[in-house]
Amino acid sequence: MAIITCDTPIGYLLPSVSQKLSVNLNRVVTNDGEIDTIHTDSVAAAREGLGKPIAVGSRMFGVIPRMMMLCFEEGWVVGGKGSVVTRRSAGVDDLITAKGYVTGKVPVSNTKLRIECEVWVETDKGEKVIVGQCSGLVEKI
Repeated sequence: MAIITCDTPIGYLLPSVSQKLSVNLNRVVTNDGEIDTIHTDSVAAAREGLGKPIAVGSRMFGVIPRMMMLCFEEGWVVGGKGSVVTRRSAGVDDLITAKGYVTGKVPVSNTKLRIECEVWVETDKGEKVIVGQCSGLVEKI
């Protein structure tokens, strides 16, 4: 059963979803072997002015849809919307956590309500690496 319903109050904190990033999630393998990139190799990252390899953006973003699926279930799959911006990179060994809260409710039909949420992904150091808004549909009761 979805966590978010039409009765969920504005300001409700969404359940957080965390993932430990790792260099293995970023590996690129072709028929010719593995390719060293700023996402897997310290030397390649240093050439670009980075202190260490950084996570692939889709790996950082991935915790947000997981959080929204927990909150809305079918209302995320059918009718979910999102708009996010990557503010900075996360290291390949960072623990990242998706967080958010309910910001609004908008009727979309006689039977559906769109629940709007502020969302973000932060590292275990408290740095927000992705920020944005997402929403899902719930049944009006």
